[in-house]
Amino acid sequence: MASRDATTPAAGRAPGAAGPSLGLVVMVGAAIMLNYVDRGAVSIAAPLIKDEMGLSATGYGVVVSSFFWTYVPFLMLSGWLADRVSVHRLLAAGVAIWAVATLLMGFAGGLASLVVLRLLMGVGEGVAFPSASKLMARAPDARRGTANIALSGGLAMGPLVGTLAGGVILELYGWREMFVIFGAVTLVWLLPWSRLRGEVDAPAAGDECACAYPRLLRTPSLWAMSAYHFSGTYALYFVIAWLPLYLVKVRGYDITDMALLTSLFYLGQTIGAAGSAGLVDRFIARGRSSASVRRAVGLGCSAVSAIGVLAIAQTETTLALALWLVPTSLCFGTITGILFVCGQTLAGPASAGRWVGVQSSVGNLAGVIGPVVTGAIVDAAGYGPAFVLTAAIIIGGALVFAFGVPRLAPVDWPR
Repeated sequence: MASRDATTPAAGRAPGAAGPSLGLVVMVGAAIMLNYVDRGAVSIAAPLIKDEMGLSATGYGVVVSSFFWTYVPFLMLSGWLADRVSVHRLLAAGVAIWAVATLLMGFAGGLASLVVLRLLMGVGEGVAFPSASKLMARAPDARRGTANIALSGGLAMGPLVGTLAGGVILELYGWREMFVIFGAVTLVWLLPWSRLRGEVDAPAAGDECACAYPRLLRTPSLWAMSAYHFSGTYALYFVIAWLPLYLVKVRGYDITDMALLTSLFYLGQTIGAAGSAGLVDRFIARGRSSASVRRAVGLGCSAVSAIGVLAIAQTETTLALALWLVPTSLCFGTITGILFVCGQTLAGPASAGRWVGVQSSVGNLAGVIGPVVTGAIVDAAGYGPAFVLTAAIIIGGALVFAFGVPRLAPVDWPR
């Protein structure tokens, strides 16, 4: 297959081929941010929901996990759709579905209704990352990390904004009102999105060369990236779902202090996502190998993340806790960006939707397994073993990435 220069727009190329505009990156980033605001709202309200509804740690784990029962299969389906239908309409439909489900969470009456609405939310949110990756993969290699701040930065800002805003709303009104407000705000996103259809659905160079699923699924690097994604997602969802409860139930912090400490983690994650993406792109633009830089950054941050997770559980003072939250969160944000950029790089723009759909689907099995496993561990032995298991999974995923992706370069798909 002849090589293509992704950095130099040729005469007559489609509008979408030059890379996403700043406006599109911002709108995609806002969608991902709202995605995580809404899915993480149940964790912010967890102490109040558990007390009002009498949920055990295992029951709460089922509520968190149920989201992924639909989210995981819809990631794969949406990846296929993103390479075949209007991405503009696909993402709009997904946002509308999860926004309505979030709003209705404010009217939930018990465990069953919480689970049903989380299932519906998983359907809608399953559209977001494959659609976003399809659009961000259009960026040239030397700017792909910065474009993907829409994913990694939005992913980090969602829990940050959700925790800060949610903490205020919980104190002033209550957890039910929080869900109604979050869902309504997400619906507003659809208004400016409607103005971007021309750019979003413009054809990009190479769209006619998308890889068929049978060939895609026989690619070893896809499964290695999926394992690495699983490890990063397991750790992230452990923090999102259980750090607020750990801080309140074990460390004795009130809701306000819990929100501030959790927000510190998410702020560090946001800074790590944005700062590392710009720094990596700068090294690449100066002639450094994109593969070697991204591999080194990903593996180094995985090591720091594992150490940080273990250290957080061992701290005894608020200062020590905060000091370990910062480097751990910076590395979490960096790893998120590496996951999506590497997947898009290996797939190429034409196949990015389905590649990231499969990779994210496998990776988010951590959301199905993790909350229930952690809930059972906490009920049986406390939080300590749960932190140890999370660190071990981070290291395992990094080792699979190190040896399973020997060449971080676009796969040469047959026409």
